[in-house]
Amino acid sequence: MKTLLAAIIFVGAAVLLLGVNIFFFHRPFPDGEISTNPEMRKRGIKCAKQEEMELLAKQRGRSCSGEYSDACKSCALYKLEK
Repeated sequence: MKTLLAAIIFVGAAVLLLGVNIFFFHRPFPDGEISTNPEMRKRGIKCAKQEEMELLAKQRGRSCSGEYSDACKSCALYKLEK
C-alpha cells in the first residue's frame, strides 16, 4: 500500500511540474502539428500527406495555381497551397 501511495504522489508531482507553464502561466501548449507549426514550415518540413499529394499532382501533371473555382476549392491540392 505504501508503494502505491508513493507512486501516485510521484506521478502527480511529475504531471504538476511538467505542466507548470500551462497550468500557472497560461502559455499555449506547444503546437506539434507539422502543417501548422511555423518553425517546421520555415525549415521546409512537410507532413507525409502533403508530400504524397504533391508527388501525386506532379505525376499526373496537375497544378492548382491561378484562379480557383468552387470545384477546385474542394480539391486536396488547393488546400495544400494555402
